[in-house]
Amino acid sequence: MHACPRRIAASAACAPAVSQPNQASFTLIELLAVIAILAILAGILIPTVGAARASADKTRTRLQFTRWTAAVEAFRQEYGYYPALGANGKLATTGDALGFVRTLSGCNPDGSAVAVAADLNGNYKRLHFCAFSDGDFIDPGRPGGIPDFSGDELLGDAFGNIEIGVLTDRNGDGIIKPADDGPAAAVRGVTGGNDLTPADSDLPSTGIRAGVLFYSAGRGQAPGDMVLSWK
Repeated sequence: MHACPRRIAASAACAPAVSQPNQASFTLIELLAVIAILAILAGILIPTVGAARASADKTRTRLQFTRWTAAVEAFRQEYGYYPALGANGKLATTGDALGFVRTLSGCNPDGSAVAVAADLNGNYKRLHFCAFSDGDFIDPGRPGGIPDFSGDELLGDAFGNIEIGVLTDRNGDGIIKPADDGPAAAVRGVTGGNDLTPADSDLPSTGIRAGVLFYSAGRGQAPGDMVLSWK
């Protein structure tokens, strides 16, 4: 059975209202105090959440670059040389994305077969060195950047950056030097909007012992925000 509502005493129900200015003032003070506390907590938590997300995106981008690096090295082991990747030292156009995927997977971005062997960029055996996923691509013209593989997709990192720097060991000496293998191209961050290049301390003139290097602007505020495949 449902309990009956508690009756209000007649004396209480009919009693005239009593003004309580002190209580009202105290309640307002409490409200202001709560607002101040919430503002302080927001100031603490929002940057923390943002930093945690940036850290997670950086980890995902590094893993992405690790997969790509392994695929390029597998290409070299199979064919004896490093393939040409991108234009002007970066992957930034739909053509760059198409060529990159064909080179390392032997297929088109949508998984279909490449009709002309010359478009395989040297991967004439059509070997699958890398398994690309939707997360490797961004279509700026679609909601959320989710690609539909209609030909407008770009390569992108976990931050949403669509300019990926790339350097390969052109002379086969096992070391990538800006003077020998081309200067590092500037890449733009979609968040900060800044054009960034690796600092001299990250890519010294003496070079990095590697066959291929990938990098992106990361959060895009400063060189320290960049994601470097070799660090």
